[in-house]
Amino acid sequence: MIKISIIAICFSLLFVVLAWFMLPKFLEQPKYKVVRKENDIEVRSYDKILMSSVKVYGNQYNALRNGFQPLVRYIGAKERDSEKISMTAPVIQTTNDESENWTVSFAMPSKYNIDNLPKPANDEIYFEEIQPSLAAVIRFSGVADTSLLTRKASVLKRWLGLNGYTESSSPKFLFYNDPTTPGFLRRNEVMIIIDK
Repeated sequence: MIKISIIAICFSLLFVVLAWFMLPKFLEQPKYKVVRKENDIEVRSYDKILMSSVKVYGNQYNALRNGFQPLVRYIGAKERDSEKISMTAPVIQTTNDESENWTVSFAMPSKYNIDNLPKPANDEIYFEEIQPSLAAVIRFSGVADTSLLTRKASVLKRWLGLNGYTESSSPKFLFYNDPTTPGFLRRNEVMIIIDK
């Protein structure tokens, strides 16, 4: 009986770990092609991306949480009457010019365009189309706190300088998993748009 219980617990844990790992793979993600790869760094050619975004203030962690909530309410049709919008990955957090000034964004599913997106009830949510672009991205796991994000952004910037690329955006932080996912299973990225 004890053996059966242990086996059942092991299978349950395995199922939870697989769910954490696999869930982001089932969510729609912005489309891109890898044009160069070197270890954990990729240069990607992205298609056009339609984003719903909100500007927030605070430290990196609090700003991400504060920006996430209104966007989830928007796609979940909590404050409007039209259809729900499917969740996508990743959640994107971008630094702005001022200290502790951020933009948090969701990419919208590809079936939408700027004209057929449901109108948000929250007037702080706005839409923007990111035109096709070239971006350098470094991928890593772990709990992406400010220290880890800063270190990875520095590694990416150094690589860009050594390889003759010109930065044309501030760093964007990409989070593919929910906060309950263990750090070693999380997929995080730092992205910088570069000139072609």
